[in-house]
Amino acid sequence: MYCYECHEELLHNPVLLPGDIATFAALVKAWGFAEDKKPADREKIAGRIRLLHEVIVAGLQVLSERSKGGLQ
Repeated sequence: MYCYECHEELLHNPVLLPGDIATFAALVKAWGFAEDKKPADREKIAGRIRLLHEVIVAGLQVLSERSKGGLQ
């Protein structure tokens, strides 16, 4: 996969739709990773990064299961 800005062979600027952002923002808040002001530590940003990774993994698992059942 290539970045649409710099064309590097990695994914550091994923394309997310507004609804995706709203849903992820709700998850961030529900999981306690939201913040109004930037804290000195990086605990909450690290939590958001881990959460995004979990979301991607969960989506990949669902789609893998669907493809095994022929429901592409």
